[in-house]
Amino acid sequence: MFNAEKYLSVCLESILNQTLTDFELLVVDDCSTDSSYEIAESYLEKFGGRLKIISLPENTGSGAVPRNVGLDFATGKYVYFMDADDLITDNALETLYEFAEEFQADAVYFDRVFKCDDELIPEKLIEEFLNPTRFSSQEPTFETDDLAERVEKFTKFAFYFPPWTKFVWRDLLVDNEIKFPPIRISEDAIWTFKILCRAKKFLRIPTPLYVRRLNKLSMMGRKRTPQDALKFWLNPLLTGIDCLNEFMNEFELFNRSNKLRMHVLDFFAEISFYFMREAFKSLSCHEICKILFEDVSKSTGNHTALISYLIFIANIYRNELKNRAE
Repeated sequence: MFNAEKYLSVCLESILNQTLTDFELLVVDDCSTDSSYEIAESYLEKFGGRLKIISLPENTGSGAVPRNVGLDFATGKYVYFMDADDLITDNALETLYEFAEEFQADAVYFDRVFKCDDELIPEKLIEEFLNPTRFSSQEPTFETDDLAERVEKFTKFAFYFPPWTKFVWRDLLVDNEIKFPPIRISEDAIWTFKILCRAKKFLRIPTPLYVRRLNKLSMMGRKRTPQDALKFWLNPLLTGIDCLNEFMNEFELFNRSNKLRMHVLDFFAEISFYFMREAFKSLSCHEICKILFEDVSKSTGNHTALISYLIFIANIYRNELKNRAE
């Protein structure tokens, strides 16, 4: 959590009201400057020893590191992540647990949620599909065992990225060292991709269990200047491409098919470029180059995969321009 005082009590109450009571709750505070910590602390007695609050030494600027710290402290058979400004239905944990146990699933994924405005106590809930409806089903369904098919579906947005859509067997995460990369945004896309590649049994269910609050002050909803937007979405591009490429090196499929590997990298890059588009329209070439030079020079790593990808794309674009000129 970070500065979630407005919504935190509603979130914690929804967890306190769960029909399943055999769980531990880990609240990881990313150096909140409001009363979030005190609010969480006031629930210690209510949870009867099931609640632990972990304070990070310094603010990390995203949900990645706090979730990784929470996973390090977790002891349960399954792991479920929540955002501090959202809530879950009373039977959410019990339903997810029962699906996981009945189907012996490594991960349970729900492809629809309830959404609401940012009022403190939601009065009107609207059911929402998280993916194109052609990927949805009306009953629990295992995803294909064919990794290439899973990857192809991933690049067509068949799996919503936020971690709160997935109830995951902890051993799958721990044994395969699946953690969130320390980037500002899109870390959940890489995390989801890793789970899809490693899970033997990935179960999709049609049951909405999560209430997603449309918070305008969230990291995604926050308004930014064109300069800040460009820097914000450049961050995952600089680190995420290399992180994905390194992970794919572990699989024969991607080592055998550079085309599929490039397809994944292009999909991830396209997300960042999509959210940069308004900044590119608003800023001059000089301003864009200045920001790019500064941020790239500050970043760590050799960016081998990113440079290779950009040269590949630049060559395609160059040939396209050449063909148009002819």
